[in-house]
Amino acid sequence: MTIRTLRDSLAETGERLIPVDTDHFAIRFLVPILTIATTVLVHIVGVVLLGQVMGDDTSPLCIMLPIDVLVLIGAGTGIERVLKRLLPSKRSARLSEDALVLTDARRKPADVRRVMLDRAINVNTWHFVIRRRSRVPKGWYCMAMHLLQDETEMIFYTFMSPKDAEALASYDRFVRLRPRRETESNTDLRQVATQRRLLRLEDQRWLNGAEIAPDDFRAVLARVEMLRIDIP
Repeated sequence: MTIRTLRDSLAETGERLIPVDTDHFAIRFLVPILTIATTVLVHIVGVVLLGQVMGDDTSPLCIMLPIDVLVLIGAGTGIERVLKRLLPSKRSARLSEDALVLTDARRKPADVRRVMLDRAINVNTWHFVIRRRSRVPKGWYCMAMHLLQDETEMIFYTFMSPKDAEALASYDRFVRLRPRRETESNTDLRQVATQRRLLRLEDQRWLNGAEIAPDDFRAVLARVEMLRIDIP
């Protein structure tokens, strides 16, 4: 069953399937390799075919080079979409009227964490700016939330442009995560305590946080905002 089909079936039951870590390691590893391989293959075949058609007086490279660029862009996009369908992450989440469930099928048995949405939830939210360009544009925000209910913890995060992030209704609740050096030199003990707590949570996010799409992040945020208890 594809993600789209599963989404449709869950929509009928009032649940929302939330793909997690769609850009996992296998995707990031295979996409550039397969994209380059496809481009090289098309280039070789194209040069041979054009050489036979055009003869020896004209170089096929003048035609193939622009085609190579188009193939590189198109193959990268197409291969990424196909691989995300064929190689989904082994983690997923479901949001319903009653609960938010995060399942990690990498473990045996699967680690299933459930936060009930009819009870209060302790919430920490923070953000920081992406300083280096990678798969995420430089200057975008990483938006993160930590959910705690009894002994159950979850951390969800996403990446947004500054415009989209600052348009969130609860954006003012997201504490800006400051550099560790800046925290160490701060004399405000309350701010230092908050930053140190968030830095510990950021370490958890880096190790095992669940990356989700911006729309799914908004949906989860809107649901838990009604139940949140801010940790001072």
